Amino acid sequence: MMSAAILAPLSIPAVAQAGASGQGERVQADLLPVNASDRAILLRSVAFQATIYGLPAVLQYKEMHRQAIAEGGAGYSGFGTFIHERELAGPGYAAFKVPNSDTLYSTSWLDLALGPVEVTIPPTSLRYYTLNYFDIYGNPGNLGTRTVGSAGGRFLLTPPGWQGDVPEGLTRVEMTSRHVWILMRVFAQTRRELEQAYRFQDAVKLRPRGDLASTAAPGHVPPAPGDSAADFMRALDYVLATDGHLPGEEALMAGFRTIPGLGSGHFDPARLDPVAREAVEAGYADAMRLLLNARSQLGQPTGTGWTVVSKGNYGHNYLRRAINNLAGLGANVREENASFNTFVDAGGEPLDGAKAAYRLHLPQPPPVDGFWSVTLYDARTFELHPNPLGRYLVSDRTPGLKVNRDGSVDIIIRHATSESANWLPAPAGPFFLVIRSYLPRAEVTSGRWLPPGVIREP
Repeated sequence: MMSAAILAPLSIPAVAQAGASGQGERVQADLLPVNASDRAILLRSVAFQATIYGLPAVLQYKEMHRQAIAEGGAGYSGFGTFIHERELAGPGYAAFKVPNSDTLYSTSWLDLALGPVEVTIPPTSLRYYTLNYFDIYGNPGNLGTRTVGSAGGRFLLTPPGWQGDVPEGLTRVEMTSRHVWILMRVFAQTRRELEQAYRFQDAVKLRPRGDLASTAAPGHVPPAPGDSAADFMRALDYVLATDGHLPGEEALMAGFRTIPGLGSGHFDPARLDPVAREAVEAGYADAMRLLLNARSQLGQPTGTGWTVVSKGNYGHNYLRRAINNLAGLGANVREENASFNTFVDAGGEPLDGAKAAYRLHLPQPPPVDGFWSVTLYDARTFELHPNPLGRYLVSDRTPGLKVNRDGSVDIIIRHATSESANWLPAPAGPFFLVIRSYLPRAEVTSGRWLPPGVIREP
């Protein structure tokens, strides 16, 4: 058989490109103190770290269970099948928080233990598309406009360490975990663009290649996790046992094994003694409290109230990875979408539609090869704000957008109604803004272009 090139996941740091490890390996747990108070201190700390590390995987597992495992449930499609959304995201979007409303979404889950999956992308004249794929820990890569181009292609997604022959005509893309989430984004705003996007969605094909399988898929899966520490650790145990970990994380895995059974694939919270159970619950609660409190710190400050959100290239920054995924699953790399967030105005005061009206003056809109948008979210729900116009963003594609003579754009942000196409409706309460720039140019990725502060109107 012909040997094809291997495309490593585009955003995984070099240490991780070899693929996941640790699936089924024997990792010896560290010493566990006999003294009850000492044991509680240690287990609380380990549970805290395991929660920070594992949150993206557990959040993704919850979605995978709903879409690919729980037969008969709402949204079920099974593994290896796309669910295509035909409407742009709006308020109450269920799949994840902070969705964009620029592109149609399609989603599919893959279990590569059942065999590699062949992906066919047709030629297209679409302005923008990407098959954004994620390992179970939320590390992304892309097959799309930037990496594949308009000609499309045929690809073989393989599990870590797969040693089979690549069929002729396919390009191998090695994944870094057994379970993979594909989140396809297809740009569309007008009715004509939507119809073109529908045709593209339907023409993208996934073909599970069980004939190329080299491993057997274990049959047991835990239920969808709830909000308890026990549910969380049960789901994390499954992920650690089936998907392994990235190279360089062996010390972490040994530490996690201090919680009896965690990572073995047979974790049972009922078998924890009272000291261990209380310590694990406390460590989990500590971590979730920290993550929720730190959510608004997402990104690096620009000095104008905005933060630059460095997404996707997490490396071993597990806290940033957890907060990113808690804020919203599916964050792509900066080369695809360079984004900026703000919860405050230029004076540092929280954005609140009940207290003020605002203006965002862009002397120059984001320099892009794709498109840009400014989207508003309710800060209490992290969802799009419902409004009579059904307008959740202002972008370079907004019908009737007023552009000033010098090329600048003023976006009006307030709760009171306005007739302007530049009006972005705000709730009578706290909100935040996200600027997205798809296929950003060097001025954006280098930091030479930055958004100015949001001006509070007198």
